[in-house]
Amino acid sequence: MKEKAFKTHVDKEINHDGFKMTFSNGCTISVMFGKYTYSDNGETTAEVAAWHSNGNWMIFQEDRLPFDQWIELDNETEVMARQTAEEVAKLIYTLSQYK
Repeated sequence: MKEKAFKTHVDKEINHDGFKMTFSNGCTISVMFGKYTYSDNGETTAEVAAWHSNGNWMIFQEDRLPFDQWIELDNETEVMARQTAEEVAKLIYTLSQYK
């Protein structure tokens, strides 16, 4: 069965909300906001995590020459803390274009 492209996550017990998107390139992005995340509970920021279908977690590095890029992490997990709505939109778009 093919994985759903969109999934939501709500855990009222710990005030944790968010969503995941899986793109046709196999990459997944998770956007979470709430009490136990690296965000301001969704007031202005969210915590973002991303991973490749091969299991590697990914981070986005801006201003890396020659251009901004996604970096795959071997045997590590990493989230991108306190991302604004504009930054989340950029992360979603650029990850959807990752090759």
